[in-house]
Formats: sequence, structure tokens, C-alpha cells
Amino acid sequence: MEEVCIYHIAEIYLYEYYKRPEEYRIAPKERIDALMEKAAQQEKTGGIIGAQQNYEKALQLNPVSTEIYWKLIDIDFRLNKLEDLHTRTEEVYPYLCTRAEMAHYYRWLGYYYLETYKPELSEALYRYSTLFSKNEQAEHEITYLEAALGKKMPAYSQKELQDKLSEAKIPVGPSSITLALLVKAGEEAQQKSGAAEDETTAINMRQQALDCYRMVFDLTLDPEIGERIRRLGST
Repeated sequence: MEEVCIYHIAEIYLYEYYKRPEEYRIAPKERIDALMEKAAQQEKTGGIIGAQQNYEKALQLNPVSTEIYWKLIDIDFRLNKLEDLHTRTEEVYPYLCTRAEMAHYYRWLGYYYLETYKPELSEALYRYSTLFSKNEQAEHEITYLEAALGKKMPAYSQKELQDKLSEAKIPVGPSSITLALLVKAGEEAQQKSGAAEDETTAINMRQQALDCYRMVFDLTLDPEIGERIRRLGST
């Protein structure tokens, strides 16, 4: 039986759908916390390979954690392991649940294509990332690419940027499956909140429902989801 350290209903939904475990049980939080703390300490003292190994162990305990993925991708960057960086960046895509995470995803892809000599695609990815979240690093990379190419980046429309990404088979938004899973997770958490026998459980599940709905609203601005957030937040 698999053991995981997954406690939020949103991540449980993502784990069950994307990883399809036959059986699993929830392990104590201390297990993953110890690995993350040890890896962080190793990074500070220069033990980057040891840190990588401990982050990989942590990812086994929570294979849908974007936090752990970003740690590993950053280490791939520091070790100049471009293909590993690219593979992990593609792997993390289904678990992206906020605009900030989407922007992070496109920036890492922008870096990969910059380093693999596709500067125009890299430029488009950096610019597209800023539609999700403004970032000084993305603007810096665009300026660098403009200098390297000897020309200003065209004022692409959102549709033109999306066309460029689609041509490269890069998704132009969050996974529709992930969005649907987050809505379902929010609905289940909301139901559990209403049926809870104690106030602590009710508050916890209501907060998890709000988390799920807020992630969906962040990515979609769906007015129905916004109304659910308003109603649930006022209870």
C-alpha cells in the first residue's frame, strides 16, 4: 500500500485522478516535513545533490506538490540539467492551480527554449507568462533576447502568443481536467463542512472548499465560482 503525505482535499483529488493509486494511506506529516527541512538545510550548506535526493523522496510522498517540483526544477537549473528541467516542468503542468504557478511554468519553459536555441519561442513564453503574473525576471529576459536578436519584440496580441505556443504544442492555459477536479473537491469539502459534527472540522472543511474555489476563480474569473466564494465566505 502506498503511503502519502497529502492532507488538502484539492491535492487528494489531483493525486487520485492523475496517479490512480490502487490503495493508499496517509502518513504522518512529520515524515515529509523532515525531508523538506533536511533538503533546505543541505541547500544552505552546499549539499545540493543531497538536497535533490531528499526533495525527490518528498515528491514520492506528495507527487502532486508544486512546491516540491519547483525546488527540484531550481536544482536542475543550478546543475545545468536542461533536459531534466524540461521533463519536470512538463510533469508539473497538471498540478498548476493558480495564475502565479502558470506564470512560473511558462518562465521555466522560456528558459529551456532560450538555452536550446529557440529564442523567438522563448521570448513568446516569457511575454505570455506576464499575462498571468507580472515578473521582473521575465522582463529582464525579454530585454536580453531583444539585445541578442538585435530587434524589439513585436507587440504580439494574446491570440498571437497563444498561436505560437500552440504551434510548439505547449498548452496555453490551465488543464480543464484540473479545474473540474478543483470544483469537485470544493463541492465535497463544502458538503463535509455542512455535515460536520464539530465546529473545528466544519471550519477546516469550509476553508478547504474556499481554497479550491479561489484557485478556480483565480484562473477563470468564473462568476458562478465567485458567487460560491462570496456565499461560503459569509457563513
